[in-house]
Amino acid sequence: MALAKIAESDKKTIIWNFMEELWENYLNALENNLSTKFNFMDFFNFGILKDGFSENDKISVIKQYAKEKGYIKITRTEVSVTKKGLEEFQKDTHDWDIHI
Repeated sequence: MALAKIAESDKKTIIWNFMEELWENYLNALENNLSTKFNFMDFFNFGILKDGFSENDKISVIKQYAKEKGYIKITRTEVSVTKKGLEEFQKDTHDWDIHI
């Protein structure tokens, strides 16, 4: 299974980068009266994540997180923020924040 080889710290980095990028895109969409549903495949700017993880690894991590937490909804190639996700984004610290 792909997720077994990804360390917990790397999973957290993948999730953090994705969720932060999603929030930036969400706010931009609201500001510019654009759709708040995004193409899931456009979200792989994982910045500081070290090499060695495939796109499928990253997708698997994000889909598992979405299923476990319910902050985002992924339908085929589309991702959107759920009501629960909007509530979490409004907090000063988030479930996905990296605590080192």
